[in-house]
Amino acid sequence: MLTDEYDDCWLRYDRVGDAELRSSYRTRCAHVFASTEGPELGVAREELRMGLEGLLGREPHLWMHPPRTVDGFLAVGRRERMAVIRAAVDEAEIESLHDEGYILRSVEWEDKDCLVVTGSTDKGMLYGTYHLLRHLAAHRPVDDLDIVEEPRTEERIVNHWDNPFRASVERGYAGMSIFDWERLPDIRPRYRDYARLLASVGVNGIVLNNVNTQKPDRPGANEAIAGKEGWQLLRSKNLEKVEALATVFRRHGVRTYLSVNYAAPILAGDLDTADPLDAAVEAWWADTVDEVYKHVPDFGGFLVKADSEGQPGPYDYDRNHAAGANVLARALEPHGGRLYWRAFVYGSHEDRAVQSYETFEPLDGEFRDNVTVQIKNGPIDFQPREPVSTLFSAMPETNLACELQITQEYTGQGVHACYHVPQWKEVFEFDTRADGEGTPVKNLFMHDEGEGVAGVCNVGDDPNWTGHYLAQANLYGYGRLVWNPDLDTETITDEWVRQTFGNDPTVVETVAGVLHDSWPAVLDYTTGRLGLMHMMYNQGDVLENHYNPSPEEWPGYHGGAEDGIGVDRTASGSGYAGQFRDPVAERYESPETCPRELLLFFHHLPWEYDLDGTTVVQRLYDNCFEGVEAVRDMRDRWNELEDAIDEKRYRHVAERFDEQLDHAKLWRDTLVSFFHDHADVPDERGRVPPDDRAG
Repeated sequence: MLTDEYDDCWLRYDRVGDAELRSSYRTRCAHVFASTEGPELGVAREELRMGLEGLLGREPHLWMHPPRTVDGFLAVGRRERMAVIRAAVDEAEIESLHDEGYILRSVEWEDKDCLVVTGSTDKGMLYGTYHLLRHLAAHRPVDDLDIVEEPRTEERIVNHWDNPFRASVERGYAGMSIFDWERLPDIRPRYRDYARLLASVGVNGIVLNNVNTQKPDRPGANEAIAGKEGWQLLRSKNLEKVEALATVFRRHGVRTYLSVNYAAPILAGDLDTADPLDAAVEAWWADTVDEVYKHVPDFGGFLVKADSEGQPGPYDYDRNHAAGANVLARALEPHGGRLYWRAFVYGSHEDRAVQSYETFEPLDGEFRDNVTVQIKNGPIDFQPREPVSTLFSAMPETNLACELQITQEYTGQGVHACYHVPQWKEVFEFDTRADGEGTPVKNLFMHDEGEGVAGVCNVGDDPNWTGHYLAQANLYGYGRLVWNPDLDTETITDEWVRQTFGNDPTVVETVAGVLHDSWPAVLDYTTGRLGLMHMMYNQGDVLENHYNPSPEEWPGYHGGAEDGIGVDRTASGSGYAGQFRDPVAERYESPETCPRELLLFFHHLPWEYDLDGTTVVQRLYDNCFEGVEAVRDMRDRWNELEDAIDEKRYRHVAERFDEQLDHAKLWRDTLVSFFHDHADVPDERGRVPPDDRAG
C-alpha cells in the first residue's frame, strides 16, 4: 500500500469478498515464483507481495524456485530462465514483442494451475505485473487468461509544472510540489509511491519542473527568484538532487527529463548570448549536457518553451525555431537524449489560433531526428473544448508529440468534477486527413521513437494527490489511454472505479455515470457548448486564475458584441479553418456544415441566427441552465453513496459538489447576463436576467 498519510488511489488492493473468486485467485497467485534479476523486477516482486496480500487476505509465499507441493503458482520472469514460461510462450512470441510489451497466460504445468507473466524486458514484465493486479482488482476471471499487450505509443510522459526553488505548483491545484528540493538528495517514501502510480499505468517519462522557467507564478512574487528554476537545476549541486529522483523513477521504468530556460548559457554560464548559431553557445550546451549525463546516465532529455509568454528563445537572435532547437539537440544526440520543443508560440498575430501553424509548418523536415515538436491538442490553450491543432496534419517529416492537460486549469481546477478522458478520445479520433482519409490524430504519434504524448500533470502534495478524489481518474485515464488510444472511455472508467471504490455494482454504476456526465456539464455552464473560448478570469490572486467567470476580460477570444457572438476564423477572418485539409476545412468554413460544438469558434453569428428552430442566444441560455441542473443531478447521485464508501472520501467529494453547484450557478448567471446585455434578446423561458428563481 502507499504511505499511510496519503491516499492509495487505484492501488488500494481491497480484499476480494467473493469466496469462490478468492479461492480461484489463491490457487494461481498465493505462491509466487518471481525473478529478482533487475531493479524493475524487484519492484514487480514487491508490488505482488503488497497487492496479493491485500486482494487474497494473506501474504503470498515468494519462492526462488518453482514450488512442487502446491496446486498452482504465479511465475514472473524471462522465458529462457523458467521452464513453466517456456511451456506457455513460444520463443517467436517473445522475439516479436515490443520492448515494453508483456504476455499474461493461464497454463497447466506439471499438473499445476499456473499463471505466467513474461516479456522481452524487465520493464515489460513490470507492466505485466501491474496489469495482472489490475485484472484481479476488477474481479475478472483468471482461469483462461491469455493477454498480449504492447504500448501503441512510444513516449508517454508527464510534465510537472512544479517550481523547485519555491516548492510550489503553478496555480497550485493540488497543493505544493511533491518534490522537496531542499531536502533532496534525501528520498521521501512518497517519491516511490508516485513512481508506482506512474508505472502502474505505463507512464515512462517525467519532466520534473515547470516549462515557465522565467516569469513568477503569481503577481507580486519575488522577482529575484523568477527565472532560476530552468537553469539552477543544471548546476552540479542540484544535479545530485535530480540524480536521486532519477534513481527512484528508473526502478519503475520512468526516465527523467528537465525543462530548461533557453537563455541558460547566460543565466547559468558566463556567456552574454544564447544565440543558437554562436560556437560558444553550442560548446556550452555540449559541456552542460555531458555533466547532466554523468549524474543521470539514462537522462531522457530537455523540454523547452521558447518565444512564448515572456520566455526567451531563438527569436531574440532573429533565428527560427528549428535553429533554436537543433543546438540543444546536437548536445543531447551523443547520449541518446531527446529535445521536446513546445509549439505553443503566440503573440505576434491577432488570432492566437493561426500562429503555431504559421511558425512551424514551414520548418517541417528542418528539425534534427532527436527533436520532438510538442503540440497542444488545440490551437488556443487547453480550453474546455476547442478544435484539434492543424499542426498535426502539417509536419509529416517531423517527430510530433500531442500535449494534453491532465490538470483542470480551465475546467474547474481542483474543485469541479470534470473527467477529461472523453475529451482526449475526441481529439485522438479526429481524422486529420494528413495522409488521406483515415488518418486520425492517434496514428500520428504511435509506434515510432520520439513520437508520443505528454500530459501536464495534476499531482501535488495534497494527501489525495490531485486535490479532488475524482480527479485521480484523469491521471489514471491519461496513462491508460496513451498506452492504448484505442481503449474506449467506458473500459478505462470501469477499471478506475473498480480499483478505487470497489466492485459494488451500485457504486461502479454511480461513480462511472457521474464521471461520464461531468465534462458535458462543465461545457454547458462555462461555454454554452457552442465553441466559445476564454470566458474565465485571469488576474488577481493565483487561486482565482482561470477559475471564476469573466467574459468581459477576453473579448477577442469569444467575439461577444451587440451584433452577435463568435470569432470569424474562416477565409473571411483569420483563416484558421483553411489550415485544415479538405474536406475538413470546407466543413468548418460554412456555419451550415460546421459542427455545432465548434460553431462559435469558427463563426461570428448574429444572436438570433437560427439553429434548427432555436436561436444562438437561446441555445446559450438553455445550455447554461442545463449545465447547472446536470451538476445538481451529479451531486444528488453522489450523495446516495453515503453508506456505500468510506466516510472520508464520500464527505470530501460531497463538499466539492456543493461548491461546484454554487460555482456553476455563478458561471450560469454571469454568462447569461453577459449574453443578455449584449444581445438584448429575452429568454423564451423568462429566466434571464437571473433572479431568485434561477437557483
